[in-house]
Amino acid sequence: MRRIVHAVFTLWLAFGAAFALAGELQPFTGASLPAIQKQFAGRPFILTLWSLTCHHCVKELQMLGRLARSERSLPLVIVSTDTPAEAREIRAALKRFGLQRFDTWVFDDTVPERLRYAIDPAWRGELPRSYLFDPAHRREAHSGLLGEAQLRDWLRRNRPAK
Repeated sequence: MRRIVHAVFTLWLAFGAAFALAGELQPFTGASLPAIQKQFAGRPFILTLWSLTCHHCVKELQMLGRLARSERSLPLVIVSTDTPAEAREIRAALKRFGLQRFDTWVFDDTVPERLRYAIDPAWRGELPRSYLFDPAHRREAHSGLLGEAQLRDWLRRNRPAK
């Protein structure tokens, strides 16, 4: 009986930790992308990068919010290129667009170029920037606005077979 109680308690803690991370603003460091890829092992995901000061990013977040309402299992990871000092504003923006339930990160390095390089050595900092990772984690990089139809097509092509 003690083992069962211990196992249930351990599972409860593990699930609690997983749920606590969803929607929390996590520090994005040079080791974050490999950790995200490990979390999505064998599964596709969308990595989107944005900033509070980027006008086009707001349009993309609006579109992602609409998409998230119809695609409940949207495999989305959101990374703000702002700073942890702007956490309140970042959370407010994500809530405004209905994106607060997703894994969210904020650049946490005094030299943001290091983080951009860790994500993609060819990325020069233009925003919005998105990466579409297929199940094998081959990625397509996109600078500028993604189209909703484009994302829906990518999701259709990369859904796990049932």
